[in-house]
Amino acid sequence: MAEYKTTVALEIGAQSVVMAVFSPAGRGFALSRYARKEILLDPVEEGMRIDYVSHAIGELVKELKVRGKDVRDVVSGQKVFMRFIKLPALDTVEDLEEQVGYEARQHIPFPPEDIIYSYQKLGGAEDGEQEVLLVAIKKDELDDLNGQVEANGLNTKSVDCSITSLYNAFCASYPEEEEPVMLLDIGAKTTDIIFAESGRFFTRSVTAAGAYVTNSIAREFNVSFREAEQMKLEQGAISLGNGHTDSMSETEASLASIIRNAVTRLSSEVQRTINHYRAQYKGSAPAKAYICGGGARLPFMVEFLQSSLGIPVEFLNPLKSLTLGAKVNTEELEMDALCLGPVVGAAVSGAKAGVFNIDLVPTSVGKDRAEKKLIPLVLTAGAIALLGAGFFSYTAHQKLSEAQRVLSQAEPELRKLENLHSTIQHNTSKYDRNMKFLRRCGELYAARTAYADIFMQLAEKTASTTFWFSDFDALINYDVRSTIVSDAQSGDRNTTTLINTVKSRTAADSAINPAPEPVDAKDRNKAPRVTAIRLRGYIFKKSAGKNSMPLLDELVSAQFNESHPESLFSIQSKDVTKNMNNYFMVQDSKASKGNNIIPDYVDQFYLVMPLKTPLAIPELSGDKK
Repeated sequence: MAEYKTTVALEIGAQSVVMAVFSPAGRGFALSRYARKEILLDPVEEGMRIDYVSHAIGELVKELKVRGKDVRDVVSGQKVFMRFIKLPALDTVEDLEEQVGYEARQHIPFPPEDIIYSYQKLGGAEDGEQEVLLVAIKKDELDDLNGQVEANGLNTKSVDCSITSLYNAFCASYPEEEEPVMLLDIGAKTTDIIFAESGRFFTRSVTAAGAYVTNSIAREFNVSFREAEQMKLEQGAISLGNGHTDSMSETEASLASIIRNAVTRLSSEVQRTINHYRAQYKGSAPAKAYICGGGARLPFMVEFLQSSLGIPVEFLNPLKSLTLGAKVNTEELEMDALCLGPVVGAAVSGAKAGVFNIDLVPTSVGKDRAEKKLIPLVLTAGAIALLGAGFFSYTAHQKLSEAQRVLSQAEPELRKLENLHSTIQHNTSKYDRNMKFLRRCGELYAARTAYADIFMQLAEKTASTTFWFSDFDALINYDVRSTIVSDAQSGDRNTTTLINTVKSRTAADSAINPAPEPVDAKDRNKAPRVTAIRLRGYIFKKSAGKNSMPLLDELVSAQFNESHPESLFSIQSKDVTKNMNNYFMVQDSKASKGNNIIPDYVDQFYLVMPLKTPLAIPELSGDKK
């Protein structure tokens, strides 16, 4: 039976944090008040997410005046692992729990001690089997989020995930819906696709969501993620084609076309999921779609999806069955309602009126529950001891009473110690993250002198009056077997010095003969490292005689052989002598042409020197889409 009590619900999403307070109203709930805080992070700031979340929770607690209250949390579907598993018919709850635990170890790609899971029985499968929805989350991520909740003066009552919580909100708001329908929760990083059909449930998440649209805008307009997000919110709309953008400015029309291309991928993923649901799970095609989430607020999203999917599309109203409190701003609520489904579902689940009852239990909450289970046992044992002591003496009874008093006094202290332990764990986790970042900074700081060391060694070991170097290039993922691409060959003195491919050579290839195109895709995708340097310089013809190569060969063999402990280069004299064209290229002044004029008293040469220890190149995470 439903138990409607005042409930505080909190959803921690990928790009926003929402909190709402629900009060009993008749045979349901009323939305007393709510607030929503945006967390707009550039991809390079992901490491700071937990701090932004904590700050947002603190502001919501202060604004809604709920410090010290119990709260039902909802975590983003992006954070959880969901698996549909089939089990044989089992007689007892204990048997089911044991079998689910075994399946969790098989299906979740992390050690059992590193995850927290919950499960829900679904409708019976074929041949008498039982279908179960398994929901799991990494323990450290859940504990980190719970640490921020408790640090801001809240007590976690339960933790659900946004997908099952939204489904609970839908079932409570649309009890009359009998046709098979599809829910699209278009969030920041993922779009959750949920099928509801005659009590059946299926879900899949795709990455075509709000951040994908923002990244598309940033890439096309060459602006930052934050600037692209602002453009999307202030000027964004979806082009519907057929002259729909004719009345827009040039910028708005271009923006609308970019957004349309991005959300076209979303409609394709939705259609692919529908086909998968029908083929693999024998489900029915949805007769209608409801959309919600921050991404659903893009202008013309309903019209676009309705046209591309070929079914009616409506906004989901999770507050349909709720009344509104006097403090709720109805104008703001008109669009915010699309983002309140998960918190409504948390209230429904807390009232034991939901279809799903997922509860991911953080470590500290689990300990607290275990202690509360022990209290009745302690009291029962005390009562038995009291009766037994009454047979012997009044003194024993007094001692038992004293023991109970001490126990009741010790419980608050134990709670304080546990809260302190939780705070220490959170701070330790934060310290470890910061130390990892500092170690990475230290590595980059130490690497800054690498090129200075190379310059110094070249200067010390190549002092000569017969030749000199004029250019120094870093070669990325370069193999000495690949050809040397000179400025003269490219015809452009400003050509890039970063070579991102590893080329496979044949016996006919040399520094002069170009190598074939790349043949191994895996080599092109490996981590970038500077593996060699390319030097360009000049040598006097009179000093070199008829051939400049032996002089340069002697220089390399004598000074930079890798057998020398101090050498920074991976060079073996015998390999250089045997395959000289793979290391040197000499261009006679008579061969010069165009803008690359070489005086007739010198030859221009190119020299490739592989590094003994490749140099790492820092990756810019902001470039990853």
